[in-house]
Amino acid sequence: MLLKKIKSFLKKIYIKEEQLLFILIIILGFLVGLFDAAFRFSIHLISKLTYLKGGLWILSPVAGGLMAGFLIRLCREAAGGGVGYVRRMLSFFGGKIPLKITAFRFLTSAVNVGSGFSLGPEGPSVAIGAGTGAALASAFHLSTRNTRILVSIGAGSGISAAFGAPMSGVTYMLEEILGNFSARIVGASFIATVFASAIQKWVGGHLLMFSVPEFRLLSPYELFYYILLGLFIAPISVAFIRLNKYFKGLFKKLKLPMELRLAAVGGVISLTALALPQVMGTGYETLTEFMQKPSSMNIVAVLLLGKLAMTSLSIGSDASGGMYAPSFFLGAFSGIFMWKLFSLLFPFPIASPGAYAIVGMGAFFGGAFRVPLTAFLLIFELTKMNSSILLPLMLTTGVSYVISQALYEYSATEAIMLEEGSLIPKEAGGVLEEILVKDVMRVDFDVIPGDYTVSQVNEILGLLPFSSYPVVDREGNYLGMVTKSELKRAYLRGEGEKRVEEILSHTTAHLHPDMPMSIAMTRLADSPTDILPVLDPVSHRKLLGVLSMGDFMRKIMEKMEIKGGEYE
Repeated sequence: MLLKKIKSFLKKIYIKEEQLLFILIIILGFLVGLFDAAFRFSIHLISKLTYLKGGLWILSPVAGGLMAGFLIRLCREAAGGGVGYVRRMLSFFGGKIPLKITAFRFLTSAVNVGSGFSLGPEGPSVAIGAGTGAALASAFHLSTRNTRILVSIGAGSGISAAFGAPMSGVTYMLEEILGNFSARIVGASFIATVFASAIQKWVGGHLLMFSVPEFRLLSPYELFYYILLGLFIAPISVAFIRLNKYFKGLFKKLKLPMELRLAAVGGVISLTALALPQVMGTGYETLTEFMQKPSSMNIVAVLLLGKLAMTSLSIGSDASGGMYAPSFFLGAFSGIFMWKLFSLLFPFPIASPGAYAIVGMGAFFGGAFRVPLTAFLLIFELTKMNSSILLPLMLTTGVSYVISQALYEYSATEAIMLEEGSLIPKEAGGVLEEILVKDVMRVDFDVIPGDYTVSQVNEILGLLPFSSYPVVDREGNYLGMVTKSELKRAYLRGEGEKRVEEILSHTTAHLHPDMPMSIAMTRLADSPTDILPVLDPVSHRKLLGVLSMGDFMRKIMEKMEIKGGEYE
């Protein structure tokens, strides 16, 4: 009812879409803050009623896995952390995220994280924020371009609300979601991320967050310690990435029903928790405890390895929850472990274990997710802009980022997407972000019938301008691509009577109409064919058009002429 009144009011005053977008960005910030507060309260409530009670409740991950598995069976897209899903929807579907998926992700993540899986709320907060932006864009019928802007800003607002860190929300959106700098989007996103953070704090407080210790750099010699800390954390962050990918592939091969898969992983977590209860949940309470009190190096090492194993198992099983809270745990315990080692080996003054834990968090986050600026700003904001942390944090995060990137090319998010077969590049921005495939593709094009013989097609090859063509069946459904060289080779091998559909390539990349040209250009560059098919995003067999590099260049020339006229 309220939404209808708002839409009716906006129609009466004839508001333009760009003005409407600005209003919706403000509304988005409020909504994301409210939803994130509700989401974190749900996790807090479930955890209080389950594994945090101790005793037999430590078996709650089994029941939580069964329940979340059932919900994921009803909505498969609610599995995982959600960040990769948001990137796919932005690239392939113009940011159109169904409201049903956002609602299911809220529920499944609350159950999985709240019942004790080694996951966190921040990744799902990104997906919930992006889904909220998509719902607003759909309700007000925004263009594809403005839909993608609202979804991207919603994702950044999710991080802002989750950590209470508005600046980090903006840089996260640029580094992890978009991969480009756009002053227009940055300016607008500051509004939403500030509102999201403020509303979350006002409504929900700091549920499930750790206490940040005081930080001091006691001596310039300590910078040497922080370099060593970065060198230590980099391979651990890479091990984290590789383990996540390994378990993802393993569960894919096992092909267990989702309910049984998550219940089995819940059982492993429960059994581990009998000896190491600290590996359950987000681990924020354990972080606060170990940053403030002395503990043995052996205990720290065991908890580090135990959390690494349980987190990778949880992520690989497709449980609904995020990777960011566990990565903070791993980074902090890496820092505490190295602090103990430095205290034993070196005579120089050294800060508290909490100082090394907090820097370790930033270094692990930057190394695992390849977002060094976000990692730096996130810790900087969490420590309330303590200037003493600047040099150690920049140094350690930089070392960890450079070394981890040299050791393994993919981030934790990209490695999971790679194993799923859905890895896509981040958007390039600028003109390539503004132009969509449907603006460039040609709908009047030649196709080759799949039931034609190689000999029949070979007779007319000289009349065909391109070096490759889509092949269709009798109903016009897309079958694959075939190149002139493939046809010629087949003819020379004496396979003239073979049907074309028998020799075509089924693995050629394809495009969708709402995909930005930033993605299309990458696929064209990597493709062995000079044109790519544009397929319906719902039914991948429906051929809507084709796209060539020449089509794109003509569009660029067209835009340049228009802009030139404007300036004249």
